Amino acid sequence: MMRTLLLILVVAVTARGFASAGDASCTGIDLSGLDGCPESGKNGGDSLSDPQALLDLGETAAGPRFYLAGIVGASFATLTQPDLPSSNAILNQTLLTGGGAAGWAFERPYGFWRTEFEARSRERMQFTEIDPEAGVTSLHANNGWSTMANAWRDINLTDQAGIYVGGGIGAGGYRCAFSGENLGTTVTGTTGITSFAWQAGGGAIYAFSDRVTLDLGYRFFSLGSGSADIYTTNAAGTLHDTVKTQFVASEALLTLRIYEPFRRWR
Repeated sequence: MMRTLLLILVVAVTARGFASAGDASCTGIDLSGLDGCPESGKNGGDSLSDPQALLDLGETAAGPRFYLAGIVGASFATLTQPDLPSSNAILNQTLLTGGGAAGWAFERPYGFWRTEFEARSRERMQFTEIDPEAGVTSLHANNGWSTMANAWRDINLTDQAGIYVGGGIGAGGYRCAFSGENLGTTVTGTTGITSFAWQAGGGAIYAFSDRVTLDLGYRFFSLGSGSADIYTTNAAGTLHDTVKTQFVASEALLTLRIYEPFRRWR
C-alpha cells in the first residue's frame, strides 16, 4: 500500500511539472504572431508577418503607376507651302483625330509627372477646284499619322480637379497627292512625307476616382516640311517638279485615362 501511494504521488508531481512547462513556453516568449499560443492575434494587424498586412502594404506603397489612355478630338489643320513668303496656306480644314497612349505616372508634390508614348491618326484633307473651261484639279493629304514621346506635369487644384502642361517630340507624316487635267495638261503625283514632329499644350483634369481621369486639352502640333512630287504631262512630254508642304494644327482633345488597367476592379 505504501509503495502504491508513493507511485501515485510521483506521477502527480511529474504531470504538474509538464503542465507548468507548457504554460511557460507560451508566456515566457512573445509568440503573438503565431496561431499556436493563447496570446496570438493581439498584435497581428501590426505585424509584418501578417499576410494581410503585407498585402495592404504592397497596394498602398508609393511608386510609378502604369496607365492607358484613349484620345479623340478635332484637329484644326493647315497645309502650307513654307517656301512662299506670305499667304502660304494651301488647305485649311477641320479634321477628326484619334488614337491612344500608354505611360507611367510618378507621384510628386501637388500631382503626377507623366511620361508616355502616344500614337494618333488624322482624317483626310482634300481640296478640289473645278473650272468649267480649264478642268478639275485636286490636292489630297491623307493617311495622316504621328507617334510622340510626351512628358506632362499634373497640378492638383482640388481632390478631383487639376490642370496639366507639357509636350512631346516624335515623328509624323501624310501622303500628298496631286491630280487633275487642265486644258490638255495632266497633273499627277503621289508622295509619302515623313518628318520630325513636336507638340505642346495643356488642359484641365477631372478625376472620377483614383484610377479614372478625364482630360480636356489644347495642343499645337507641327510637322517639318517635306517635298511633294508633281508630274505635268502634255503634248510636249512630261515635266517633273516638287512643292514643299508642311502640316500644322491646333487641336482640341478629350482623353480618358485609366490607371492600372489590368488590376482587378473593386
